[in-house]
Amino acid sequence: RLFNVYGPRSRTSGTYGAVFGVFLAQKLAGRPFTVVGDGTQTRDFTYVTDVVDAFLRAASSEVAGEAFNVGSGDTYAVNRLVELLGGPVVHIPKRPGEPDCTFADTTKIRQAFGWEPRVNFETGVQRMVERLEDWREAPVWTPETIANATEAWFACLSPAAASREA
Repeated sequence: RLFNVYGPRSRTSGTYGAVFGVFLAQKLAGRPFTVVGDGTQTRDFTYVTDVVDAFLRAASSEVAGEAFNVGSGDTYAVNRLVELLGGPVVHIPKRPGEPDCTFADTTKIRQAFGWEPRVNFETGVQRMVERLEDWREAPVWTPETIANATEAWFACLSPAAASREA
């Protein structure tokens, strides 16, 4: 189970476009960061090379049929990401069902494979900023395009819709 993977060439589009890629495309375009809700929600951000290391360790082991959480084991607020990237912010409504916190308990994978994440959050963000030009051709999300892309999500998952279904 992967937790908020980011790194070079991260997704920037679609309803589930990764926040890192979305923010970097917005930064390049001179647009404000579109922060969902108040930005205090936390995520367990995992750099892609740590995921690759976990996959390689699992593939070279005798373990089969098990599920492992692959994450940093730490949480960071979306506001912290914005602070590290630097730039203006526009807040958009929190999406129904969006968790306030995601966190990977990595005890099992650490014990099974001796795996440890190596890239801390600040270093990962710095690497992304250093590769900012990679995002030049990425689509840029705005509050309007996000609202359009998530319209069905709000319709299906909002409390009013849920109460109609009951």
